[in-house]
Amino acid sequence: MAICPKIRKKLARHADFSNTCYPIPSGNGIFEVHDREWQYVVDLMGKNCECRRWQLTGIPCSHAISCLKHERILEDSVLPNCYSIDAFKNAYGCNIYPCSEKSSWENVGGPEVQPPKYEKRVGRPPKARKRAAHEVQGPNGPRLSKHGVIMHCSHCGQTGHNSARCEAKKAGLPAIKKTKKPTRTATTTTTEPEQQPSYEVSHSQVCAQPQPYILHVQM
Repeated sequence: MAICPKIRKKLARHADFSNTCYPIPSGNGIFEVHDREWQYVVDLMGKNCECRRWQLTGIPCSHAISCLKHERILEDSVLPNCYSIDAFKNAYGCNIYPCSEKSSWENVGGPEVQPPKYEKRVGRPPKARKRAAHEVQGPNGPRLSKHGVIMHCSHCGQTGHNSARCEAKKAGLPAIKKTKKPTRTATTTTTEPEQQPSYEVSHSQVCAQPQPYILHVQM
């Protein structure tokens, strides 16, 4: 039976994963498969495995393929017919006829299709849109994502973990000494304001200035 290319790729990937499986036959097509730290029960007659991949997709999983190799059975022989190329051609063998212009459609007097009725939901409807992660405002401005930021441990100074998961801290090793960067002190120069000349006017100079003459006219 000719199998579709994508299904054959999946089957080849499961066959590669079956190299880590060790099947132990129990009789009547039932096997106990050990896969690293786990073990599963496979039934070749019932086409099922405890991992449930074979039942869900119909494609034998890596545990089932290891059992098939033990019994010298080809993997293609247990696949369902729906994954064959003939079934694919039969599914898409029919023709899809094109549609003519909408103005030439015949009016059959059917009901007019309307949009679905709006049903008011319980509660106040939201007015503001859902903001993205970088648009959420924090106390010091918008919050930015930490994707791509390299994490450094404050205890040992290494990358890839924080102080909570630091192995050196758990082992009781002392923390590294942090060297403070020298801070530049800003030198401020104070300039004294320029003294402007002060002009002192005496009382005699004020009295010496001419006073305006006011003429009183009697009517």
